Amino acid sequence: MTRTERATSLRAILKDRSEPRNAMGKEFIKGGAGPHNWGSLVDERELEEAALEDAEQREQGQETDTAEPTAGRKASVSMSPEERQKALNFRKNAFKSPNVDLASIARTSGAVSHSPTDTTAVTSDADPTRTP
Repeated sequence: MTRTERATSLRAILKDRSEPRNAMGKEFIKGGAGPHNWGSLVDERELEEAALEDAEQREQGQETDTAEPTAGRKASVSMSPEERQKALNFRKNAFKSPNVDLASIARTSGAVSHSPTDTTAVTSDADPTRTP
């Protein structure tokens, strides 16, 4: 049905009037709680009770969720300097060849993914003229 036919069709006009233009029918009723009132008051009550219980546990010295500190991630691939240099050279020339092997490029990712091995501590009384 074209737009002009729809505008003149009595059945289409009645249907269009009965359906809201924003697709929010009368079955979608806001409950009055939560963000933009989309939650229900029952949920709001449960959330408030849970928050009060958490506050009481903190006052008593009990933690609800204890998060363990995570250790630093260790390198899973250890490469010698020769292997690292060979992998870097391979990665530089990988896309120049007509047969690009993505798996071999991925296997050499250890050459470029390592942090510097020389770590120096930074303190407030560090002497910038002194070299390690």
